[in-house]
Amino acid sequence: MSFWQDESEHVRMAARTLFHCAASRAIPIPLCDKKANANRELVRSLSEIGENEGQVSKVGGTSTNGLSSDMSPEPQATSLAAESPDKSLGKQGITEAERFKILDWLESYEMQDWISCVGGTSQDAMTSHIIVAAALAMWYPSLVKPSLATLVAHPLVKLVMAMNETYSSTAAELLSEGMESTWKACINSEISRLIGDTFFQIECVSGQSANTAGHHPPVPSSVRETLVGILLPNLAMADIPGFLNVIESQIWSTASDSPVHLVSLTTLIRVMRGSPRQLSQYLDKVSRVNYISRRQSCTIIQTICFIFWIFM
Repeated sequence: MSFWQDESEHVRMAARTLFHCAASRAIPIPLCDKKANANRELVRSLSEIGENEGQVSKVGGTSTNGLSSDMSPEPQATSLAAESPDKSLGKQGITEAERFKILDWLESYEMQDWISCVGGTSQDAMTSHIIVAAALAMWYPSLVKPSLATLVAHPLVKLVMAMNETYSSTAAELLSEGMESTWKACINSEISRLIGDTFFQIECVSGQSANTAGHHPPVPSSVRETLVGILLPNLAMADIPGFLNVIESQIWSTASDSPVHLVSLTTLIRVMRGSPRQLSQYLDKVSRVNYISRRQSCTIIQTICFIFWIFM
């Protein structure tokens, strides 16, 4: 997890590739779905039998097309995840004891060997657990307990809002990527509030409010870029009417030179390009937001609003 936001793109890609290679084989026991685990063991046993038969055939001089043991289990495990992407969150079917085990693992400060290798702390151990659980719930839903997404959604959101230099960008990316498929069902009623919180964080790290942060360390620009360019557009597309209400109130309540005005418009343009059909249901609201922006914002924003109005 520590290398998912490394400055080098090659390091980031290598770290995520290693995660996917190990994910289906090394799921933490408290998170692992028993049925999926049994299926995975069956697949592994069958692949080992196939490998042994292939070796016997080779000894006897007969050629075989059997796959090697390194390759067989991983595609099978991946296909299991693909065949069952969305389990009903309302039919989770786990005991209270299992639920507490998952929560206990998520909140654990237990130091792992790798933490000392990268110079981390017990806080790094807990935040890494949240990232791992969220990634597994999003990318491998059929291999983990069906309640995992529900239990990890709120810790993931808190990690995004913590503005942690090491983990918040990764948490925001996971929240964005899985919003439609995984997280929306868990936090649907809170998306509007989360959009407002995201705008507040963006304003804090964009300059004016950052000056009032006092002794707090500066937040790296990568966190702001992730919030503006990745998280906010996905939150907006998940709750378009909520997003329009939030940006209207933000434009009314912030100064004309606030970065919120520009971010609101650029996000609205991204939503228009990404979800034009859904946005078309709220054209009256979009027009109102555009009109308010032209009246409340500085000259540059007014020009952008005018261009936006022409192309609507």
